[in-house]
Amino acid sequence: MPLGLGTTQFWYDSTRETREVFHEAAFSYGINVIDTAEMYGNSNKEVGKILKQWGRENFYVIDKILPDNMTEENFMKSLRRSLNDLGTDYIDLYLLHWREKADLNLLVEKMEEAKREGYIKEWGVSNFDVKDMEDLLKVKNGDKCYANEIMYNLFYRGVEYDLLPYLHERGIKPISYSTLDTRTSRNRTAENKVLRKICEENGICLEALMLAFAIRKYDLLAIFKTTTVEHLKENLKCLDFDIEPYMDIINEYYPAPTRKVPLEKR
Repeated sequence: MPLGLGTTQFWYDSTRETREVFHEAAFSYGINVIDTAEMYGNSNKEVGKILKQWGRENFYVIDKILPDNMTEENFMKSLRRSLNDLGTDYIDLYLLHWREKADLNLLVEKMEEAKREGYIKEWGVSNFDVKDMEDLLKVKNGDKCYANEIMYNLFYRGVEYDLLPYLHERGIKPISYSTLDTRTSRNRTAENKVLRKICEENGICLEALMLAFAIRKYDLLAIFKTTTVEHLKENLKCLDFDIEPYMDIINEYYPAPTRKVPLEKR
């Protein structure tokens, strides 16, 4: 399944209803990926409640370490804190949240060590542009990088020019965040009758259209956030919507990049 659920809505706490979304997604639709981070306030502890209530084995957890903690002194402290907050003894995919001044040699060394010891299953990065990936792959065992989580959606397509093809050619999994980019999408759609017409003709919401766009190629895992089961079901109409017949007109209004664009980050 090319979709996963984000957790920034858990920054402070969660409710039974917001947690129920994850149960519905996993057990009714097979969407079992949960994307969290130590940066997201109380998110890891709230995800821990989901894992405890419905079974750790039923979910695939992505977590992220801050670059300030990507040090000899702090790496294991940070990882153990995440494991404790999540209430689990392993993380499926552990990412460096962004590069900043992180030592890439140390990154690979510590990630591979954590993988050998069973604390994580795979490791990767987030917010790495092509040059960052090139630097990483020069490091011994840097090619063990499993994924790169990046900002990507219908309105921010810059990574299509070079980064997404680069990752695809090297077998590195692209993961999108801000896939729905609600604030931007609502503003732009209000101005664009074409997108509204596509949605109306197919009985889908804008979020479903944007998810269909994100997962149409590149073997990409799209992370999105929703807080009610009703909204989840509306969003997941993307799975039955064929966006390809509409790509020409979408490209006319929101064209693919024809040159290098700086990586968008949030």
